[in-house]
Amino acid sequence: MADINLSPYTAEQQAMDRRRKMAEALQQQAIAPIEMPNVPGARVSPYQGLAKLLQGYIAGKNLERADQEQKAYEISSQEDVARLLRNVGKTETIPGDIITPGKPFEAINENVTKVFETRVQPESFTAEERNAAMDLPLKTEAVAPEYGPSRQVPYLSADLLDPNNPLAMKTGQGKQMLAQYLMQQEAQKQATALRKQEAEQAIVKFGPEDTAGRIVDGRFVPIVQGVKQPKWEKSSQFDESGRETTGWVNTNAPNIPASFVKGSVKPEMTASQRLEAELRLYGTEIEADKAIDVNRPARTFERLPKGVPVGAKKVGTDKATGKDVYKLNNELFVGE
Repeated sequence: MADINLSPYTAEQQAMDRRRKMAEALQQQAIAPIEMPNVPGARVSPYQGLAKLLQGYIAGKNLERADQEQKAYEISSQEDVARLLRNVGKTETIPGDIITPGKPFEAINENVTKVFETRVQPESFTAEERNAAMDLPLKTEAVAPEYGPSRQVPYLSADLLDPNNPLAMKTGQGKQMLAQYLMQQEAQKQATALRKQEAEQAIVKFGPEDTAGRIVDGRFVPIVQGVKQPKWEKSSQFDESGRETTGWVNTNAPNIPASFVKGSVKPEMTASQRLEAELRLYGTEIEADKAIDVNRPARTFERLPKGVPVGAKKVGTDKATGKDVYKLNNELFVGE
């Protein structure tokens, strides 16, 4: 498997390190003593000393070049880092696309010919014709192209990683930092989108008398309307003679005065009214269940026992009596 180098000092730094090692090896050869021949009578060539000097010179030049390359690379890396830090979060304006192409001006050949003839052969035209020819337009008006709306785009983008882009980051270190920044930005966008999706799927404000819905783009979007239970309050009505009749009105009714019921005892729902309220609440809860999770098991409608208010939920069983216990607004009820 190929060696994958994730260090910010990538191919450029590795190439510079190799050239430096080669120069150092050549320098070691230059300072090494000349090997004497082992053959009796053989002599050392005078050119071997010159070769050593040439090796030392070339090694010194290569080391000097390596130092310059390293310094230039560090400067370019610092410039890339500074450029990245300066433009974090900044945007630039990109002109919109051309909607209608523009048209350059065009010569009106007929008018040009007419003006040319009146000037070359003025005697062939009357004064009025010559004056009229002078007023003729010789070219059409140029039409500028129509552009769409401009848009703001992040200054730091993946285009700065393209080696063919003249504005791309100069060094591997700069490109590595830019890539890490772009990946972090993308991860943040995905996390934000996920939180928004979860918030829009969440059901808020659901109870026996509440409206259930979701928060979409910062606005509450209702899904189902809860069932308003009768809320009786004492009231009075007066006839034409001024005689008072005491009773009760339902403050949750659409027409409160019309809900007046005379008497000193708070009214209770009739059997039909109670059944209707329970069915409406059941339908509301089913719609909310569908909105929350379509994989829920099927539910069946069960009547509440007498004495238990509409909207109460079963929480257990009374061990002493064996009757079911219901709860509504932190108050317990036992069916009759």
